[in-house]
Order: sequence, then C-alpha cells, then structure tokens
Amino acid sequence: MRTWVHRFPERREQELEEFRERGLAFAVDEQALDRDARLLLRGAVRWREADVALLVAYPDAFPYLPPQVHAPDLRLGRHQHPYDGNLCLLDDSPGAWGPEQTGAWLVAERVPYLLELTEQGGEALRRGEAPQGEPLSMFFHRQLGSAVLVPSAALDIDPDVAGGSGRIACSSAEPPRLVVRGLVSEVVAKTASRKTKVVARADAGLLRRFGGGQIPFRWVRLAEPPAGDSAAELLAAAEAVRPGSATPPWHTVAGGQIAVCGVVFPEEVTQGQFEDGWLFAVKVRCPNGEKAAPYIAHTDRLTPRDMGARIPRLSGLADKHVAVVGLGAIGSELALELARAQIGELRLLDFDSVEAGTVIRWPTGLTAVGHSKVQAVGGRIEAEYPFTDVIGFQRQLGATALEPRRGETDLDLLDRLLDGIDLLVDASANLNVQQLLAAMADERGVPQLYVSATEGARGGIVAPVVPGRTGCWMCLQWHLQTGSVQMPPRDIDGTVEPRGCGSRTFAGARFDLLPVVAQAARSAVSVLRGGSREHVDVCSLPDPDLGIAPVWSSRPLTTHPNCPYCGAAAAAA
Repeated sequence: MRTWVHRFPERREQELEEFRERGLAFAVDEQALDRDARLLLRGAVRWREADVALLVAYPDAFPYLPPQVHAPDLRLGRHQHPYDGNLCLLDDSPGAWGPEQTGAWLVAERVPYLLELTEQGGEALRRGEAPQGEPLSMFFHRQLGSAVLVPSAALDIDPDVAGGSGRIACSSAEPPRLVVRGLVSEVVAKTASRKTKVVARADAGLLRRFGGGQIPFRWVRLAEPPAGDSAAELLAAAEAVRPGSATPPWHTVAGGQIAVCGVVFPEEVTQGQFEDGWLFAVKVRCPNGEKAAPYIAHTDRLTPRDMGARIPRLSGLADKHVAVVGLGAIGSELALELARAQIGELRLLDFDSVEAGTVIRWPTGLTAVGHSKVQAVGGRIEAEYPFTDVIGFQRQLGATALEPRRGETDLDLLDRLLDGIDLLVDASANLNVQQLLAAMADERGVPQLYVSATEGARGGIVAPVVPGRTGCWMCLQWHLQTGSVQMPPRDIDGTVEPRGCGSRTFAGARFDLLPVVAQAARSAVSVLRGGSREHVDVCSLPDPDLGIAPVWSSRPLTTHPNCPYCGAAAAAA
C-alpha cells in the first residue's frame, strides 16, 4: 500500500516538525499509519479561552492535495460539512493551496481565520468568504446513477403546503427501475377539506420527453435538515414531521420494488439566498423479497435559468428559431452546439442516414447507424437538451419521380422550413442547394450562415450573410473566385470512396473539423443577438500531421461589383 508517506518520507518529518515549531500539540495516530500508511494527527487549538478539538487527515496524494481538517465538536453553520465536521479552509480558486504549504499552516492560520469570520458573521463574513452558496443537498451521500430532475414548478411550491404525494416520470429510454432516474412531473397536496390539489406540474415540453412510466412518491416539508446524511436519517426526519411519509406504497419496477419518500427543505442556492431544495430517499425490495439498504437519489434542478447560468453570455436565445440544412460532420455538431446554447427551436433538414463508417466523425456512435440523420440528431436533442424544440424535415432536394406527385413540393417544404426563422444555417456543402436557399432566404430578409470544410479537413469557411448589411451569397462566391476572400487550403488527395459506398467523401478527422464548428457557433450566436461583426472567417490547417494549430483569417463580406444582384444595385445607386 503506497502513499506519499513512502514516496516522501522526509516530508512527513517536516510536517511534524512544523507542528512542534508552531507550538501545536498534535499526536500521530500510529495505528492508521502502520495499517493504512495514512497520516492522521489529533490535537486541539486554543480559541476564546477554550480548546477546539481537531483531526488533520492527510490525503494519499499529499502534498499536491491539501489535508482535511475536521472539527467534530463545532457546529459553525457555514464553511463546515454539517455531518462530517470537515472545515472549509480554502476556496476553490487556483493557487489556494500549493505543495509548499503544510497542515500546520492550515491549523495555525486558516482555522483561526475561519473561526473569527464565522463569529463576526453578517457583512464581515460575507466580504471575507468566497461569494458562493452552500446548498445542503450537496453534503448527502447520493446513489451513483440516480437522477431525479426537479423542474421550475416543483421549486416554487407555496411554503405553507406541508406535504402530500407526487409522481416521477421516467423517459422511454430509461423506464422505472431500482435506481431511480426521471423528472418530478407532478406534486399533489391535500387541502383543509381533505381534497387533493395539484400544487406543481412540469410543463408540457418537459413531460413530452418523459413518457416511459411513472413512479409515485410521498413528500413532506422539513423546517430543519435531517440529523444525519443517510437515507435512514432522512426517512426518520420525514416520519417525525408527517407520520406515514416514510412508508410510501411499494411500486414494482424492473429488478424489484421501490418506495420513494421526498423531502423539501430550505437551502442556500447562492450566497445569502435560500430557496426550496429536494431530496429523495428510496427504499428497495429485491426480487426475493429481501430489503436492501435505502439510498438517497441524486437531485438536480432542471430549469432554463439553472442551465443558462453557465452560459450567461448566451441569454435571450430561447425565443430564436434556426434552420440547419445538412447534418454531416459539421452540420450535426453545429446543431448540437446550438441546442446547448438553448436555442428555442431548431429545424433540421437532411435526406441521408447514418452509416457505420461515418461515426468516427459524427456526434454519436453505432447506436445511430441506420437511422436518418434528422432522427439521430433530433432525437438526441429531444432527449438531452429539453428546452430546445426540434422539427425534422426529411427530404432530398432535387429528387424527381415519374409517378403522380404525393405530398408537398421542394419549394413548399422550404417555405415551411424558412417561415418565421431568425437564421438559416447551410452546412450542405452543395453550391446548388446554397444558391436556392440563398435566393429564398433573401426574399424573406432572413440572415444566413454558410459553413463548409475542404478535403482532408485542411480548412473551412464560416460566412454570415445578413440582407441589407452585408454582401449576398453570390458576392461571397465572387470574392472567393477573385481571391479577395482567401480560399482555405485543401488536400488534393483528400477524397475517398469507402468500400461499399456509392459516393466519394472527403477525408479528415473530427478534431480537425471542430474548430470550424466552434467558430460557426460563435458566428451564429452573434448574428442572432444582433452583433455587428459580419466577417467571413477562413480556417487553414497548415499540416495536421505536425500538430500545428489552425490559422484564421477574416474580412468583412462586402458587396462585390461583379455580383449580378448587389453589384448592379450598387451601380444604380
């Protein structure tokens, strides 16, 4: 059993010597050292005429990672694990701990500093601490693999509602089972007249994604956190407040039976701000009737606000409608990036299906093979990014048939695709399709973004076109032809025809294409948010084999004098 104690034996002596030099009386737990090669130090510090007992536990990877200091007899209320007693002596900023620092430094300097701050409280504590909340739920040991998603409605229940029942909706891909995964779809309470009343219900858009079965639960509101961080303690706290809450009915699921109890309690969500939080204790009965130990299910807030908190610059995209044409290696990735940015609606157009050989540069692997690209990308967005609606358009533009027409024409379909959108993204890499879409989009005044890559993934182009503010698609072609916009490099041998495939395709790795996807996503967001930078960005990858970073060039998309549309209009003016 090898730890830092063996790797750096001299460092252990340095640690103990510094404790002595600082006048700190801490003893080594010899049993832990001999048995587990762990250094545990027990002692106390003097604070306000009293001794504060401490346990200093060194990690296996010390000194790269800091020791943990526990104060089992303290209850600080902040900056201390409410159940383990571990003190929060360092913030999460880079450099808060360095390998040159010591456990004695933590005890002698950081512990008194924390005790002073928490004693002062109020504004002094607020200024002295890192500006972040301490949600109570993060201190509980939760079952890996479990996930109960809590929508906005279930986080805004009237605080006078003390408890009741509810349901967890599972997705069709993950039906009810022993390890709970799903969405709080409905919360019910009993009124004073003993009638039931729905006090929270997930919105229809979320419920549409969770149609794979329901799990009932009982719930109760707690004014104080449970005495311990186990499922048993949580159940005991619920039962004490509302008898019967901890004994919900058993529900049959794959692998056995479960009984679910939820609790609602106030927790700090940001510094100094408290809102309702949820925890669920799950009792388990195995197929043979034996009861397994109950567990606490992982809970997460599932709201646009919480998902958008990590991307504040992208706020305001929920009401935007974007059409993406072409779901190859670039278009498929770009569609997913737009969904991650929480675009309100994506319309996806492609005709092709996913082949096994293409998954090496496609967003998903073999599970998508045989499905249409529209289904594969759209289905993933529906399942993974619930605040983006998807409309699929399965069509090969230009295909003809001799039998009588059935259904809408290409132009009718494109009218639907373009109706009311805020941006058209063309990743088809087909000049004929681009020209058709450009003409129809220009008629409607719809901004466009043209994205493509070259053979061998040696480069790519990201070109926004905004009617009335930039040159048009034809201007772009003239700029590329005359050299006023640099053509990206290409590998003249960078096309292949895989065995059994009826058409040639370009060669190139996914990671060489991702810079183009990333820049296209930035450009799309800029256009949607009314940005004034409308440049054609050209990516060049000098030599992929040398690992050289891509090089970008950029220039505004101006009207071109040879353009039969913009050039003629400019000359007439």
